[in-house]
Order: sequence, then C-alpha cells, then structure tokens
Amino acid sequence: MNGDAVEMDKRSRGRPKNDENNSPAAKALRQMAKDKAFFDRKSHTPLWVQFKNALADKIHCQVLLPDMRLPSEQTICEIFGVSRSVVRMALGSLATEGLLYKVARTGVFVAQPRMETDFLTSNMSVHADLEARGYTVTSKTFEFSRVKADDAEIRVFNLSKDGTVVRIGRIYYSDGAPITHTIISLPGYKVPDFEHLDIEDKSMFQLLKDRYGLVAKRAERWFTAAMPSVEVCERLALSSDQPVIAIESIAYDTNDMPLEFYRAYYNSAVARIHVATSNGDSGSN
Repeated sequence: MNGDAVEMDKRSRGRPKNDENNSPAAKALRQMAKDKAFFDRKSHTPLWVQFKNALADKIHCQVLLPDMRLPSEQTICEIFGVSRSVVRMALGSLATEGLLYKVARTGVFVAQPRMETDFLTSNMSVHADLEARGYTVTSKTFEFSRVKADDAEIRVFNLSKDGTVVRIGRIYYSDGAPITHTIISLPGYKVPDFEHLDIEDKSMFQLLKDRYGLVAKRAERWFTAAMPSVEVCERLALSSDQPVIAIESIAYDTNDMPLEFYRAYYNSAVARIHVATSNGDSGSN
C-alpha cells in the first residue's frame, strides 16, 4: 500500500460509511429531526426519554422496520444535535424493552415485533379483568403528594430515614360500587416533580414510561384476609365487621429495582378475584 493509500485509510477510520449515511434508517431519522418540536428542552422530561419515546413510536408505526440497522451513535448524535450519552441511554433502554437488539461488532438493529401480554396491566390486574368482562371501572383520587416514607416504604425501596415517596391514594369503583382502596407509592428520587402531574383517569405505568422512561417488567403480590380500618370502611361503604382481601404488590423495573409499592383492600363481595395457573417447568414447593 503506497503512502497516499495509507493516509486515506487512516482518515476513513472511525467515520460513518456512505452507505450508513444513505441507509433507510438514516433517512428516516433525518426526517424525524426536521420536526422542530422533536425535543422540548424546557420540559422536565429528560432528553434521552423524549428521544427514546420518539424512536419507540417510529418502531411501532413501522417507520423503522424490523431488522433495519441503525446508524452509529456518532451519526445519530450529529443528526439530532445531542450528546452521545443521550443516544446511548435511549438505545440501551429500547434494547432492554426488546425493541432493539445489538450484534457485537456489527451494530444496533430494530427487533422483530413480539406477541406478548403485559401481565401488569392485564393478567395481574383485577380492574383490567373486570373491564374485559364488560364492567365499567372508574377511580377517585383522595391523596396525591410527596411525603416522608413510612417504615414499609423505606424497607421496600431501601430508602434512608429521610427518604421521600410520591404517594397516590385511590378508590376504584366497579359499575359505581367501590371495590378497591389503594395506596400506590413511588420512590421519590426516581420521579422528580411527579406530584405536579395530572393523574386523573391515567395509568401510573404509562405515566412512568412516557415521562421518566421507567418500565415495570415483573411484580410480586401477596394476598391476606384483613379487617379494614374505620376510614377504609367508610371509603368502601363497608360495615365494620366485613372482612376484605388485603393485597400487597411490588413492581420491579428493567434493572430489577423496586419501582412501585402497591397496598390495597379489595372488597370481594363486589367481584371475586380470579387467578389462573398452569403446570409449568417449575414445580410447587
């Protein structure tokens, strides 16, 4: 190789190739970047979350097609005028959710769509099950604030004694009859300014995903019989001697860290809880 060829080879190293710049994915990203409202830099939502959600939308709308290779991180940074950390965090989160996949020394690709059910909002949700069977489920919020964590919240989220949570108290109704008294707690450090959002008739999981890029991947739940307090009886229109089902649930994010602590009293006199199981690979102990 002569001197000119060696020099040309050195200059070309680390630069995006022409075929990458002209790839379908690069063209689609450039079209996205033309939207002047693509990033809201005055928003409390981090740029990487905004970018991640926009990419996810293009994947779901099939603007970015399955197995399409994305340009390099550097090229994406140049297209959108953002830092590499913004791009890296967005792509990493999408890969964790299964919308992208990485091939070593090759690149990042759009994943094939998966047929799946979100067990947190359907299989494991009493309210979604009721709606699926034709009942009308509504809710009323009686508490929504950032407060000092109680002992249970400190234990679940591993907080300091001065740690805070955002606590949401709701009554859920089935066809107008109160059915569930719930307290939902979120670790305060993960959800800045959450207490200022409009949450009426909105899914907590959807708000966490859209605003903070937080996604719940699994949950654990415990059921016990309980006699509710006078306050809970009044909110659920129960007599003082009527037992209810107490439910505790912890939802975990993609890093397997506690994301939501759910405590509820469920009036099974309004509707029964149905749990279906199958004989899978793991046996009962």
